[in-house]
Amino acid sequence: MKLDRQAIFRNGSYAIFIIIMLVFNILIFAVPFLAFSDPPGTDTVYPIFGLSCHQLTSRSLCIFKSSSSYRIDDCYAQQGVLVLSKENHIVRDGMEGYKIPVCARDIAIYLAMLAGGLIFPLHFKIDTVKWPNKWLLAIALIPIAIDGTTQLFGMQESTNAMRLFTGAITGFAIPFYLIPMLNAIVQRFVPKAKK
Repeated sequence: MKLDRQAIFRNGSYAIFIIIMLVFNILIFAVPFLAFSDPPGTDTVYPIFGLSCHQLTSRSLCIFKSSSSYRIDDCYAQQGVLVLSKENHIVRDGMEGYKIPVCARDIAIYLAMLAGGLIFPLHFKIDTVKWPNKWLLAIALIPIAIDGTTQLFGMQESTNAMRLFTGAITGFAIPFYLIPMLNAIVQRFVPKAKK
């Protein structure tokens, strides 16, 4: 039996998407845990994630360590005020914590993109180039647009809970459009093998 490398590559964009999202999500949560054991080493990692995120501490979640457990919570108590700090090490309520290297909204987007990608094959073939109606994506973007716009213009300072909620809606929808686009790109440049 001959291995058809072209067919594997043509159908591999789904697997590549899932692997990238899985690795990225693991790295996001690994950074604060690594910071507990080697804080100076992680100082070089935070700026890398800063290429895709503002990393404002007041809009981020931290992993806090107590004597016997870890917990994820707001880095600062949400008081409806923007704090421009970008510190990574936080001490709150007597517990030491490290910021997750992307903001709460981005955490929700990336986790929901992974979840949406995992659910994708239940509704579509993994090599499809057709996506759902574009209006479904527009509807999924409305909550994040309202929350982000009202925050941008100083009408309100969103909470991390709202950022998680709106980011998850948008993130979940993205794979249903991104995976078919990736498939179309791959299929355009990798011709089908002749039988």
